[in-house]
Amino acid sequence: HVGGAPVDWEAFYAGTGARRVELPTYPFQHERYWLLSRSTDGGARVGQEAAEHGLLGSVLALPESGGVVLTGRLSVEDQPWLADHRVRDAVVVPGTALVEMA
Repeated sequence: HVGGAPVDWEAFYAGTGARRVELPTYPFQHERYWLLSRSTDGGARVGQEAAEHGLLGSVLALPESGGVVLTGRLSVEDQPWLADHRVRDAVVVPGTALVEMA
């Protein structure tokens, strides 16, 4: 088919129950399902507490082990200095920030 040979699609899909469907009129139409605004409560709604750390936003205690789970968001919007760390036009997190989070 890709090389230009004719393909009998009805014979190929015979007995499978496949049927033709209409394609969207505009191929890039889509609905956005991501939240547009960020929560400002530091995760309090899901049992997290503020971490009071520059990169890590909240902490969740693990009752079974006594450990913790730290969460945060790294983005140029929240940490504008990240824009200064690029490799081939892609923003990367510098190693020192990873060490700081560890």
